[in-house]
Amino acid sequence: MKTDSVLESSMDAVGQIKNDTHSPLAKIKILTYVHMRNIHESTGAGRTARQIVEHLAARTDVDMHVLADAKDRERILPQVQAPWSNYSYHTFSTDTSRQQTKWFLFNRPRAESYWSDAQIVFCTGESYVPVKRARLVVTAHDAGYFEPEAHLRDKSYWKQRLKWSLLFNKLAQHVDMFHTVSQFSADRLAHFFPQIRSRIRYVHNGVTPHFFEPIKTEGRDFVTQAGLANRPYVLVPGGLHYRKNADLILTTARVLLRRFPDLQIVIVNHNNPVYLPAAYSLGERLKLLGFVSDSALHALYAMAKIVWFPSLYEGFGLPVVEAMACGTPVVASNSSSIPEIAGNAAILCDPKDPNAHLGAISSLLTDTLACEQFSEAGKLHAKRFTWSSSAAQLKESFDTLL
Repeated sequence: MKTDSVLESSMDAVGQIKNDTHSPLAKIKILTYVHMRNIHESTGAGRTARQIVEHLAARTDVDMHVLADAKDRERILPQVQAPWSNYSYHTFSTDTSRQQTKWFLFNRPRAESYWSDAQIVFCTGESYVPVKRARLVVTAHDAGYFEPEAHLRDKSYWKQRLKWSLLFNKLAQHVDMFHTVSQFSADRLAHFFPQIRSRIRYVHNGVTPHFFEPIKTEGRDFVTQAGLANRPYVLVPGGLHYRKNADLILTTARVLLRRFPDLQIVIVNHNNPVYLPAAYSLGERLKLLGFVSDSALHALYAMAKIVWFPSLYEGFGLPVVEAMACGTPVVASNSSSIPEIAGNAAILCDPKDPNAHLGAISSLLTDTLACEQFSEAGKLHAKRFTWSSSAAQLKESFDTLL
């Protein structure tokens, strides 16, 4: 009998260890809500969601399940494959927008109805999933729609601002932790929503690992087919939009193309059609490549003379550190989060001063030594931003909620 008692006590102790989330043997159970339509061929927010999910799931102290739109899962999994094809999924059959409306209006169904063991429900973008016992964490990238000059004040802006106002007021009532991507974004979110200040935690984004590696053949082939392999060019990631400072880009590009007869300006990502006539007026030396694959973007970064990112407003500014990882000098704005992210490894200029950007780009195009110095400084600086570190910091923040 005594032996049985000892055995039972030992089994109880093991059970306590397994149920203790702070035990080295335990795994924190995270139900991650992902807009899967955004993780394939994605830009900033989608790239962030994909990388943070992959690096959280790879941790030995995390048991992660994914909550997703069933149709999106069926469509996207064949395109992204592993590791996404290896995850445990819980799906809803309603279209994503309608499901989010149901969650917003009725607070049903709760996250535990999808996975009853969930301890943390993590929304990787600005969205809301109701919970019963689990802790709710939501990523909020920035406060752009509440800022006075971050967006063009057209009809779509006011519609989006209303939508975000309603959402953030809802989140303020229910979210246990707001995850954002920079100290700047944390400060601005707290400014507009002071009631959530104590619940905001910021963790910097990382650089997708392949940007540190040699460029692939398909990426180099893309640059060649675009007619850029043997031509000096300045790369402008982010497309032509008000927020990305399209007016300054087009004004400065016109002078740069006159000043440097062999130079080309290359703009990647989607563009607001309102800027296309001015872009086309600059002729074939300004190339609009639209959205490009990761391998093409990697090669475009690496083979450019300069990456130019004069954005008016960023919550983080991934292109800055992606370009640095590729060893390309960066000229960017000295506004919003960019100084925090770029440090001293880029030339930063007033986003409203085209002459400052013109001077910075011109000096790099004519100073080989300066280019080499910023290239080396940038590569060293970019190593500070890894997704493994981001996932570790985020997991530590999750632990504090339990």
